[in-house]
Amino acid sequence: MIKQSIKSAPVINTPSAGDTSFPDSASLSNGVPVYLIGNGTVDLLRVEFVFNAGQRTEKVPLAATATNAMLSEGTLMHDAVSLNELIDSTGAIINHIADKDSASLVAVTLSRQLEEVMALASEVLFQSSFPEREFRIMQEKRLQAFLTSRQKTSVRAREEFYRALCGDTTSYGRVAKADDYKSLTVEEVRKFHSDHYTPGNMYITVAGHNPEQALPVLERYFAPSEAIPWQDPMIPEMTFTTARPGSIFCEVKDSVQSTVRLGWKGITRDHPDYQGLQVAAMILGGYFGSRLMRNIREEKGYTYGIHAVAGAFRNIGYITIMTDTANIYREATVGEIRKEIKRLREEEVGAGEMAIVRNHIMGEIARMFDGPFATAESIRGIIDYDTDHDYYTHLAETVNSITPGKIKELFITYFNPEDAFEIIAGAP
Repeated sequence: MIKQSIKSAPVINTPSAGDTSFPDSASLSNGVPVYLIGNGTVDLLRVEFVFNAGQRTEKVPLAATATNAMLSEGTLMHDAVSLNELIDSTGAIINHIADKDSASLVAVTLSRQLEEVMALASEVLFQSSFPEREFRIMQEKRLQAFLTSRQKTSVRAREEFYRALCGDTTSYGRVAKADDYKSLTVEEVRKFHSDHYTPGNMYITVAGHNPEQALPVLERYFAPSEAIPWQDPMIPEMTFTTARPGSIFCEVKDSVQSTVRLGWKGITRDHPDYQGLQVAAMILGGYFGSRLMRNIREEKGYTYGIHAVAGAFRNIGYITIMTDTANIYREATVGEIRKEIKRLREEEVGAGEMAIVRNHIMGEIARMFDGPFATAESIRGIIDYDTDHDYYTHLAETVNSITPGKIKELFITYFNPEDAFEIIAGAP
């Protein structure tokens, strides 16, 4: 008699997210907070200076991004060419960027070059000269890039979504115009810089090998005795005029494809449902094996990729689904998106799918804290939005404990088809 062995299904163990603890912190003599992220094995340091100088602080359109873009275009001591040659001679990489809520400068350097690089970073941040010629060149480049973007369906659909969500009287929802680029003056940029690029309006993160070594250097260059002491920035509340739900069509002539966006007003990071909503969005369209990817990409072939995101600015949250598709498939794509949402509002997710999503999110969290540089980028979301320091620990707990019943409840609450903005940008 031949005995048959019965094999049980393999047990799927959810991996650990690893160490997601908030880093140690110190402060300079003027009170500027410094967050220290260690455990680096390479003799490199990543130093980031973050200012409350994003688009939400500007009174003149484009002032925040233009000011940040001009930082390394010349200082009181060096013209643009000499300044960038000095930076290159140190072997350091210095980048700067401004977004809706903040602006920053990041310097990555060998430890032995730290003194020289921090001296240059201080010069770039606080002694920029904003020369007229370089400003005009930058202004023309940005205008041309803006005009080119008018033919990109993804850009137009994104603009229309944030305008519907936030209202065009806010910096989150306002859409720039060509005249904004043409009318901005160098005096307005200099004013924005003097108002917002001060030691008292920033914090610093230092990541890498032995980050404490940076403290005395930072003290020399970023804690001037005459500076106004640092204080926790007062960020005014913003009044949003969210549009009524419905369909929005944005014409982009001669486009060979369309961008489809469905979206809702969401919740902010301090809401008790926010972390569960991250899991729900992942199931719908947050990874390669998600519901939307399996249906619309693999089965229907309407698109190469489709994504669902639940996020938040400082005062308003959002949920959005976005994809690009051929013009002939855009209505069908919207229909399939709505079909998948309907299923998740009516049926609970199975145990196997929940296990896959849990593993995926835990792996993502682990990657976010894989090394000091990645950790430094990840903790900015905690600092910038005054989130609980245990945010990622709590997220891991939510991922492990959330039930299919709760997922269904979240879809019923936050993915109501009648409350959606349905945006299509493309050819008529």
